[in-house]
Amino acid sequence: MGWLDIDQTKPVKVYWNLHKQCYSVSQNDLVIWHAPFVELKDVTFHVQPAGNAKVRREKKKNVHAYVKGTPYHLKQYYEAEEAGAVKYNPYKDKSFIMVDSGEPIYKADFIWLDSSESDSNGKCSTKMRIWKKYI
Repeated sequence: MGWLDIDQTKPVKVYWNLHKQCYSVSQNDLVIWHAPFVELKDVTFHVQPAGNAKVRREKKKNVHAYVKGTPYHLKQYYEAEEAGAVKYNPYKDKSFIMVDSGEPIYKADFIWLDSSESDSNGKCSTKMRIWKKYI
């Protein structure tokens, strides 16, 4: 299965897969794709409080945070303005936050999730960039 198997009219959930070092994309509660990058529109950010508390308590990561949105294509961002970078650290944050301000973020017009770069240890580094629609 892959990007072409996704119903482009229905939302997907995307989370970072620690074991595969890529994004897992699910639709209708079924993982249908693993990808180095994903592009979405009409985005919402979700952190399950019980999962966040468990990470802090056990000092072990689990899947409890994800981005939800409708599949979209990067070339269409030309009609949008970049709004900045987003991150989530379960040991420090209880929600996704804007990197520059530290303010929580719950919605975005568009997002690009990218893991195509590696750090000095060869581990994928994740990036989340959001865009706003032009008014």
